[in-house]
Amino acid sequence: MRLVGQIHATLRGEVIHREPSFWEKIKQRLGGSPDLSTDRVRVAFEASALVDVIKRALVGLGFDNAVSLVVDDTVVFQDTDGKAGDLPDLMIAMSEHTSLFGSGFSELRLALEHEEAGLHLLVETRAFTEHPAGEPSAYVSIGGRIQDLEPRRGESAEEYRNRVTPLVADTTRLEGARLQFESFVSRLEHALRAAMPEAIITQKRAEALVVRPPREGAPEAKLEPSNPAYDPYTRYYPSPMGMMLDVMLISSFMHMMHAPMIHVVSPSGASVGSAADVAENPGLAEPGAETTAETGDGGDLGGDDFGGGDDFGGGDSGGGDFGDFGGFD
Repeated sequence: MRLVGQIHATLRGEVIHREPSFWEKIKQRLGGSPDLSTDRVRVAFEASALVDVIKRALVGLGFDNAVSLVVDDTVVFQDTDGKAGDLPDLMIAMSEHTSLFGSGFSELRLALEHEEAGLHLLVETRAFTEHPAGEPSAYVSIGGRIQDLEPRRGESAEEYRNRVTPLVADTTRLEGARLQFESFVSRLEHALRAAMPEAIITQKRAEALVVRPPREGAPEAKLEPSNPAYDPYTRYYPSPMGMMLDVMLISSFMHMMHAPMIHVVSPSGASVGSAADVAENPGLAEPGAETTAETGDGGDLGGDDFGGGDDFGGGDSGGGDFGDFGGFD
């Protein structure tokens, strides 16, 4: 189950003006005033100040673990060792790179993580100094996972399936995680408002998602932060068991008396329906069903058969040691 949230931060920006054409220059010399405005705006972001603002908001929520900081094409900080409590290291790295950016950059991407109440949470902030008018200046995307549903170090596919099978049928656990996640996103929204009083902070979503299997041979969908199904967690912690867990959850919906408030989406992020909708109509969970971008007929996901082996959805889960999934020592 993928816990996905998003908050938009919008700052007042100046309209970007284009260079006048040859004839517009002549018109200007004759006293005319051609409209040179574009549909883009420029925001006065300063890299180190923005990082400090986001840091203060998240530290107040218990965050002290940095994942990465990338400014334009420069990797300022990357936690390659899974070191805990390394947020001060990121701030030191930022101070050492301040002279490279000055007050200007095109895109800044900051990712921090935190564990609370059985959830592993990752918050990614992507900020732009120039963007289309009407779009946010920064996307704060939140991805979360129930830690008990994540693969453990050295766990084979069969061991993972046996351990997780009873957990995915626990509606109380799933609903509790969803509510805890919604609470966190709301707290983050309030923290950002306090840290950025000059910005318009808007929570766009906080929900639990399951992704139905892709059509066989379909290319992997690359979602942008503006997509409702964008999940930053998969960007930093891709799991070889992700598709297996999605299939197990979809199957469990068929046997629940009261399905949890979970949304099912296609790999491209298109809404398929709620868990209750899929339980009532299992065909919705078939690859390509009711999605114009995908065609083809998938298998029946409504039963308890997960393939009988370690090959799920065409991908080999391997059954071996999958290493460190959480980045924590």
